[in-house]
Amino acid sequence: MKEIFPILFGILFCSVFVWFYLCNKIFDILRTRHSEKYDAMGKPSLIMNNSISNNLLFMKFLFKREWQELNDEGLANLSKSMLIFFVIYIILFFSLCFSIPLGFAP
Repeated sequence: MKEIFPILFGILFCSVFVWFYLCNKIFDILRTRHSEKYDAMGKPSLIMNNSISNNLLFMKFLFKREWQELNDEGLANLSKSMLIFFVIYIILFFSLCFSIPLGFAP
């Protein structure tokens, strides 16, 4: 059963890079197609303008489904995928955290 921990850790590690890719893609869509919404969110980016307030505005954008107001099918599909990805990531993350006190960590 101890082999679950390194596998789960590896999946979560790789998932961070997938999340960065998806964020970059959605930021590009917002910047090019919906500049007013992008400006209202504080012009978020992965590195240069990555603040807590911008991250909170971005998560609010995803979870309150503000992307539906923009009537952009590509943005809607990407946003739905990111919501599902985020929920799965959180579930796996907490599973990893709880596996440590349960003795599944090496």
